[in-house]
Order: sequence, then C-alpha cells, then structure tokens
Amino acid sequence: MKNTDPKTIHQSAEAIRRSWERCAASGLRPDERQPDERSRTAALSDRLEANARLVTYAQPIMEHLHQQIARSSSTILLADDSGTILRSVGDADFLERAARIALKPGYSWSEAAMGTNAIGTALAEQRPVAVIGEEHYLDRNKFLTCVATPIHAPTGGVLGILDVSTSARLTQVHAQALLQTTAEIIENRLIETVADAAVVIRFHHQPEALASPLEGLAVFDEGGAFLACNRRAERLLGLTDTRVLRPPFWEIFETRWNTLLEHALQSSAHPTTLRSHLGREFVACVLVSNLQRVRNIAGSRESRPAHPARPMPTLDDLDLGDKALTHAIRRARRILGRDIPLLVQGETGTGKEVFAQAFHQSGPRRNGPFVAINCAAIPANLIEAELFGYTPGAYTSARSEGAKGKLREAHGGTLFLDEIGDMPLKLQAVLLRVLESRRVTPLGGGSEETIDLSLVCASHRSLKALCERGEFRPDLYFRLSAMSLSLPALRERSDIEALARRLLHDESPGRPIRLSASSLDLIRRHPWPGNIRQLRNALRLAAAMLAPDEDTLTPEHLPQELTDEPELTSPAPAAQSLRAAEGRLVGDTVARHKGNISAAARELGITRTTLYRKLRQHAAP
Repeated sequence: MKNTDPKTIHQSAEAIRRSWERCAASGLRPDERQPDERSRTAALSDRLEANARLVTYAQPIMEHLHQQIARSSSTILLADDSGTILRSVGDADFLERAARIALKPGYSWSEAAMGTNAIGTALAEQRPVAVIGEEHYLDRNKFLTCVATPIHAPTGGVLGILDVSTSARLTQVHAQALLQTTAEIIENRLIETVADAAVVIRFHHQPEALASPLEGLAVFDEGGAFLACNRRAERLLGLTDTRVLRPPFWEIFETRWNTLLEHALQSSAHPTTLRSHLGREFVACVLVSNLQRVRNIAGSRESRPAHPARPMPTLDDLDLGDKALTHAIRRARRILGRDIPLLVQGETGTGKEVFAQAFHQSGPRRNGPFVAINCAAIPANLIEAELFGYTPGAYTSARSEGAKGKLREAHGGTLFLDEIGDMPLKLQAVLLRVLESRRVTPLGGGSEETIDLSLVCASHRSLKALCERGEFRPDLYFRLSAMSLSLPALRERSDIEALARRLLHDESPGRPIRLSASSLDLIRRHPWPGNIRQLRNALRLAAAMLAPDEDTLTPEHLPQELTDEPELTSPAPAAQSLRAAEGRLVGDTVARHKGNISAAARELGITRTTLYRKLRQHAAP
C-alpha cells in the first residue's frame, strides 16, 4: 500500500472519517483525560485461554518483528477479535508511556472504548489501517503513530489484530508491508494446524516461488476433504468463497488422491506436478502432517513402494571424522540400552532427529518403533492428545475411534520429542509424572497402561536459559538432561567434504556423482546458516541440474547463493552497532525457521539472494 497513491489516500481518509463519526455517535468525548474503566475487560487469563492458538503462534513472530524496529520507542501489540490487547513486545521507555494510556494487555482498544485508533478501526473496517497523530479521536492518544492489520482465521472472519504503535516517526509504507507479511505468516501457520489436517500442499506455477510469500497453501484431511487454504491459493486455483464452498481435492485437481498420498509417503522431499481441472499446472510440495492417518488411506500401496525406504543410520554411519561429533557419538554409546534420557541440542538443521534415529538404531531397541513428535508444530491444546492418546468422544473434534497416542505407540522402542522447549508448562508437569511412573492414561479416561521406552529430546534453544526465565520446569530439565549432547554447526565441522559426498550419494543412489575441486571449495567456504538441511537441499538441486551424460558437479550446478560474490562494504564505525544488530536479527530469524531460507527471507521482507548475502557478510571470520 503506497501512501503516494491518491486512491489509497482517499480510502484511508474516508475510513478515518467514518471512524470519527462512529466515535461521536457512541458518546465519547475527545478531551477525556484518563482511560475509562470500561476499557478494562474481564480477566486477561480468560482471554488468553480463549485465544491460546493465536497467542502461541504469534508471540515468537512478534518478538522477531520487534527486533527489526527495536530502539525506536515502539511496541508490537496482539489483540483479539474484540480489540482486547493480549500481548505486547516493546521498548522499555515506550512501554511505560504506553501504560499511562492503557496501551497494554488487558485493555480493550475497540473504537467504543478508545476512539479512532489503528486496532479498533482495523476491526471496524476489516482491513489494514494507519492512524497517525491528529487522526486519533482522543486527545491523549495524539502522540501515537499506529499501524494495524487483521489476522484472518482459517475458517473465515477476523481472528485478531497485529499492531505497531510508536511515539517516533514511522515509515508507514514499510510498517504496513511488514505487518501484512507477518500476519500472513501467522495465518499460514494456523491453516496448517486446523483440526483433522493430514496433508498440506504448497504450490505455485514456478518452482522458485515455493516457500515464498507467493505460494498457495491448501490443507486436506486424510480422505481428501478440503479444510482450508490461504488467499493466494484461492487466486491460483480460481476458487471463490472457500470458507463456504469447499470442493474436495478431486474436484480441484486431475491427479488421483491416492497417487498424491503415495508420493507424499515415498518422496515428500521432492516436488511433484499437479494439474487443476481449469488446465493450470503447478509445482507442488506435499507434506504429511499426520503420517498415521495417511498410511491408513494409502494402505497396501505403501507396503509396496516404488523405491525402497532408506534405512535408518547408525551412530557409526554418522561418524565421518569430525572431533566434536565423534565425541558426542562416543558419549551417546555409553548409555545405549540404559534407562537414561538423552538430550540433544544444537542449531536448527544440525541433524538432531537423524542423531536420535541413529541412537535408536544402534541400541537394543532397534527392532522397536521410532516415534517422533515436534512439540513446536502442534497447537498447545493438542499436544496432550498427541502424546497420551484419547478415548472415543474425549473432546469435540476427536476421532470417533479414539487414538493410541505417541507414548503408547513408542512402547518397546524410542520416543523422540523434538523442540521440547516449546512444550506448554502444564503439560511438562504431566510428562514428568509419566517419566517417573512409566504409566499412561488416555484423555477421557480408560485403563492405565505401563510403557517401556527410550526417550530422546531435542531443542535448538537452551533449556537451562528457559528454566531461568520460568518458561521450562527445572525438575523436568534435570530429568531430561542426565546425558546432554551438543551437535556442532556445519560451519564448525572438519568433515564437511565427507558429509557432502555422503549426502550426494544418498540423494542419487545408483548414479555416481563427483564434486569438482571448485565446487568443494565453495561448499567449504559457505557459512551454511541452515546447516546440514541447507546443504542437503543445495546438493539435491545441484544433482537435478546435471545433464544425463554428466557425472561431475561444478559451480554452475550449485545454487546461485553459493556462487554469488559477497558485496564489499566498509561500514563507518558509527554503523557497527547497527550491523551487529542486523547480524543477530538475520541469524535468529534463520534459526527460528530451522534453516528455511525462503521462510526467513519472507519474514524479513527481503529476497533469498539478499538474505544469503547478509548471512555471508555477518558470518564469523
């Protein structure tokens, strides 16, 4: 939205005018000096509980968004669909001033309570709104510059409001673009976790648009019923009003549903091609968010895959010569077969789940199940059901046949809890009791069962630091950290050449592919912020770029970000602190997205090439 567009300026002015008329009609007086108590809502805890999923997904994104405008006397605010502020993240100096006008959690900023303001007016107008200075209806708020945008619910309607408020000058166009991109990230994460979601399809006409703000996102249950999609998917597919009319998969695409499921189970890492009934062709990535449900549908086809499943690695397979990793492997071997939990820590993409699989495959439980659950990818209110299972009818959206739960599924094998640091505090207490008693009771009642399993947990965040901040239970931390290992970042490993050859062999079994000396040199020098996951994706692309008669990867086959020369810059001393802050922001964003450069670039509002350049600029020498 450009503020130089006369049409946009006219629409904005009209929205402010309508808001003032509504405020005057409600009886508000512009000269009211103190916030009226009617703006304070019922207990904030009730509001937070009612909006738990929204808060869970928005909070970390708000924190990273604030880093981009930190030290600008500002705050990022999250409000619910009534205008009540749920969360705020901001600069200490501004938060104190904001509190004097009740710009803080627990207060309603609807137009009826606070007059014309970005939160209330965005709700009333159902679109992004900026309210600057004199445009505020109440005199006490005229020092504010505020920009807000709605967050849409997966099933339609406005779920909440994301707002930036500041007492300083703010580039309106930049703030609006940043907020709208951030709101779309939150909306997409909510779409992926709708009830009964089993298959997530990301698609676009062009493969380079995947994992970018341009991609379409559609979610289906295990039977192919349409559950939700983002607004870009509606435009790409030519659909209208999908919150009312929800055609099943086979009415949208020509591809058979079971064919898609087979692809998802056998080669989900590789894109596939989909053709809609309108004749539009797309490149698509198909992700299975509920593996067991999809397996039940694919059935016999899964038991006869076109390509044999790759066996789990062992600890010996992972030992390629790096001293730090070798040390971690030796320590892990000492507790194989013992009732000692293993905690694996390290940056995103360093191979924590692969290490957990290798630990399982190397021990006496190798013939038992390996069950993984990502605590960060499941809504807080569903994690308990995923872990402990439930009886038929235990809650409203529960499956009619009930569910066994990951703890009981892992009986006799290994349970891997990824991103354990994101587990809600309430559930941490329940998990601790289960680890001590080794007995599980499904939700909704039912008989208590004894479980026998090996537990491996992982986190890219420091659990000790989370304990100090009161975000993780110390007693659970001590129970889980009896054996704690840290995996080295890829840029720190001395075996990167051997690892690259191993990954390339895994990606192209049966086709010997060599790496040229110049390619190896580029691989060694790259910072690899996404670690092994990023390296694997780069080699997968490079292998796909090889002609049928070629057997050597050269720099021209590698992704462009590896071959681009970094820009030469000589920043002035006064700019050093700004560059350091930029480096931290870039690194933290990439880490939170687990090395997904496209997703990180989307959140930062820059291109992938620019992000890679910034990562090289800020990489340690």
